[in-house]
Amino acid sequence: MDRLRCSNIHVIFVFFLLALLLAGCATIPVPTRSVRVGETGPLGICADFFASLDQRVEKAGVLDSGVFRVKNYPYLRVNRFLASFGDEVDDPATFAAWADRMQAQDQDARKYEIANLPDSAVVILDSVNDRAGLYSKVAACGDLLKAADFQNVKKQEELRKSVSVSDDYITLRRVLGFYPFTSLFVSHGVSKWHAEAHKSFSLNPPVDWRTIRYAPAPKIDMSSVRQIVAQSKRDALGIPVYSPEEREALLRMYAPVWEIQIQGNDDRIGTPTWTGTGVLDVNTDEPLTYTLLSFTRFAEQILTQLNYIIWFPSRPKEGAIDIFGGLLDGLNYRVTLDNKGEPILYETIHNCGCYYKAYPTNRLQVREKIDYAEPPLILKAPDLDPAKDFVTVAMESRTHYVQHLYPLARELQSSMEAYSLVDYGQLRSLPYSRDDRRSIFSQDSIAPGSERLERFILWPTGVLSPGAMRQWGRHAVAFVGRRHFDDAFFMNRMFTETDSR
Repeated sequence: MDRLRCSNIHVIFVFFLLALLLAGCATIPVPTRSVRVGETGPLGICADFFASLDQRVEKAGVLDSGVFRVKNYPYLRVNRFLASFGDEVDDPATFAAWADRMQAQDQDARKYEIANLPDSAVVILDSVNDRAGLYSKVAACGDLLKAADFQNVKKQEELRKSVSVSDDYITLRRVLGFYPFTSLFVSHGVSKWHAEAHKSFSLNPPVDWRTIRYAPAPKIDMSSVRQIVAQSKRDALGIPVYSPEEREALLRMYAPVWEIQIQGNDDRIGTPTWTGTGVLDVNTDEPLTYTLLSFTRFAEQILTQLNYIIWFPSRPKEGAIDIFGGLLDGLNYRVTLDNKGEPILYETIHNCGCYYKAYPTNRLQVREKIDYAEPPLILKAPDLDPAKDFVTVAMESRTHYVQHLYPLARELQSSMEAYSLVDYGQLRSLPYSRDDRRSIFSQDSIAPGSERLERFILWPTGVLSPGAMRQWGRHAVAFVGRRHFDDAFFMNRMFTETDSR
């Protein structure tokens, strides 16, 4: 009997450990409540409104998790870039600009959360004005609470201490997975992949590939675009402020040509959709590139980043035990511009955060010692004139690994299949059923169904579901140490600026 009881205890313990290892709740940005909840008057009403809205969002499972909540301030959300200003906003102008940007991020996220709420929840929250009334109330109540919450320096200091962003590594997994030991094997695998990538990468077009090329449409007048960054207005934090037209012009100017070695439909880019059975698919009859504007900090500068994201139906499996294959695949190509509007750095990652590659121009010098536990893979950038040439991102079939980065004359644009540029936000609210909408990302940032078998091997790294496709802002890009695609200071740790032109 004692042996049976002991055996049962062991079984229970094993299941308990598995539950801890596979749980992803640590990566979900948890809603927060204002300290004014329950008060009377307009401030209390607004605090109660945010609490009720968050309760409905959480119950419906439609939390948008690309940015993080700020404790005690339900009308603010923060990313790693904005969090980096916490020690610098020490005057009224910079603090106001900082708070305004965090409020704008909350309003943006709530736009998709409200769009994805079921009709029954919307009726409970606002039976008269529907979703439009909720959008308006989010803005009005956010303004009211913000004005009341930060009337003095002490309150502003409290916010500065409240702002933080969790990393996308689960420490408990590393503890239970004997990370100091297992990371040695992971490091060996990463080093082997780096060596193979250096050998296979080229700044010339692929040879003997049957490919499909996608180019942006329509053509654009380059002469007026190159001055947008240099002449842009900046807020009190020094962050460029672009009009919608300027943003669109920048994204169109630096959009790449996608070239894929083609062996089947899984090598064609397309549009993610929800099928009638609630499964994610990619419609390759409509090739799209999803765009997103971000910023980073380099030396004393704030630089503009242009993100271009594509999706494939899958990375086809080579066999039943292929740990890397599965539903959905994709790539994020990022262009960082200097403050004259010229490209200074190109980068690619797969939409899982895997296979990070940096391609610095001759304007950057790679540091002799890079302070990362897992060194980033740094290759070379092609030498080209963006006004005359596209950057062509050439990927091999099935794996969609970037094997070539080379210039291609813009005059050849008409001979290629055209893709359209659309806002990345479209992925955060897509038609799901007749009456419902849903993001392609779950509350833990993962695209459901895109999980890979490698998650059962690489869980000791602390990354949630390694290999799965995830939402922008939640990309861990190293298995050893901690490194994120949207780290505000990554360029300072990897490069110094040269005077070469």
